[in-house]
Amino acid sequence: MKWIDTHTHLQVEDFVDDVGDVIARAKARGIVDMLICAGGNARDWARCQALAHEHDVAYTLGIHPLHTPRAQESDLLELEQTVERALDDPHFVGIGEIGIDGWVETLDDAKQEHFFAEQLKIAKRFSLPLSVHIRKSGSRLLKYLNRYRVVGGVMHAFNGSEDELARFKALGFHFGFGGASTYDGSQRIRRHLAQIEADRWVLETDAPDIPSSRRRDSGELRTEPLDLLETADVAAQLRGVNLEAISEMTYRNALNAFPRLRLRHA
Repeated sequence: MKWIDTHTHLQVEDFVDDVGDVIARAKARGIVDMLICAGGNARDWARCQALAHEHDVAYTLGIHPLHTPRAQESDLLELEQTVERALDDPHFVGIGEIGIDGWVETLDDAKQEHFFAEQLKIAKRFSLPLSVHIRKSGSRLLKYLNRYRVVGGVMHAFNGSEDELARFKALGFHFGFGGASTYDGSQRIRRHLAQIEADRWVLETDAPDIPSSRRRDSGELRTEPLDLLETADVAAQLRGVNLEAISEMTYRNALNAFPRLRLRHA
């Protein structure tokens, strides 16, 4: 069985001492690729690129909505230039993590939306898929996604309504499921995971965040790509199929959501 973790942040400080071991553990269990999603500035982008090359994994580039308080207009130009240079890099697969956050009340909504819109323009210019941050922001995201009509990607850690799911699906997006799917109380997420079409969902961990129920119970909260297999087990139970079927569909879906991954897994 082969697996792809479509959303991690392996470049952050939580992994500074053992990122190689973390990646090796995952690869030893069949997780053949992991997308390192950028956080928001040139230093972070360089770290993502270096790790991807050193450990043969994939990465995206973008300015995270939680980084927008520190972001400058010049960052957008630098991002566009960095993306253009990365087009010849088979490790580079898309734009992300970008989006709008409606949970953190101190964020400047207008600035968030501006940076999201400008990054959609970059994605559209280069025909690149997105890894999208969505948290209490579905309608605002749809406003801009409908306007710019990018090529799709993944709605990261999706926990929206049935209506939002249908609208994002119509725009060509896949939906990411991770540690929250293992919580008994995550009824809406589990319902989505059980019912979504076989070709429209992917697995992710958001490592080091969104711990599984096992991690929450143990107190060892740092998530790793290896934890993806726990979500896969839950998905198999909810969908009434075996793990081989889950592996096959999510591997194929990851390649469809991020077509440049095919350069790495032809």
